[in-house]
Amino acid sequence: MAEYQRDRSKTDAALRKSGIVVVMNKSHITEPEHMVTTMKAIYEAGYVAEVTFRIEEALLKEAMVELVKIQADSPADNPFILGVGSVINPQELESAIEMGFDMIVAPANVMGGYGEGKDFVRITREANVFSAPAVFTPSELNYFLERPDGLEPDAIKVFPARSHGPKGLSDLLAPYVRDRHNGKIIMPTGAVNFETGPEYIKVISGRGYTPVLGMSAPLALVAERKKPGDLDTITESLQAFEAKFKKP
Repeated sequence: MAEYQRDRSKTDAALRKSGIVVVMNKSHITEPEHMVTTMKAIYEAGYVAEVTFRIEEALLKEAMVELVKIQADSPADNPFILGVGSVINPQELESAIEMGFDMIVAPANVMGGYGEGKDFVRITREANVFSAPAVFTPSELNYFLERPDGLEPDAIKVFPARSHGPKGLSDLLAPYVRDRHNGKIIMPTGAVNFETGPEYIKVISGRGYTPVLGMSAPLALVAERKKPGDLDTITESLQAFEAKFKKP
């Protein structure tokens, strides 16, 4: 097995190329082999995969033993990015880093009473892990965009995006349009799908940022048919989403 080195810049490039992070939960994964099969299929479809800590941690750990081997053998110009989300405390953050994930996504400040959001960024940077903490209010957005200490995250998730909608997200970003923010990744998550996704792309791009959409919609058929880990259903679902999703 080749030696794999985490590289935030490669994760960044993969996200910008894909534009979509496919999020998995318990309706998509109930066994370790489901996670391996699903993440591989998402990668082969050209998207970035993100499991969540809503899935049992022991299952994540078992699946990651196999996934990091596949990851290490992926080509340098098309790395197999392993993402994890719904990280809500320092213990889960530490575990995610130890398991080998390239990208860690959080619904808020995961440090809780143990520190500030900037500490999340510092810890992930030290491990060369791509960070994407979430914001909801203008004050939270400002905290991560404007840091005199330089501890800005690699991307900023907006969650729950459902509560803003595309127009509300446009309004949230409006006061923060600056040349120095051009290209910063904004990742709306929550009720994002083939219908709302193009609108989010328009408004985020229109404010000078780079949209990367977080969603479970590409795996909709897996959840509907209750067939976690079934490769035929996963492939059909990904293909159906690609056919319906029209980028502006």
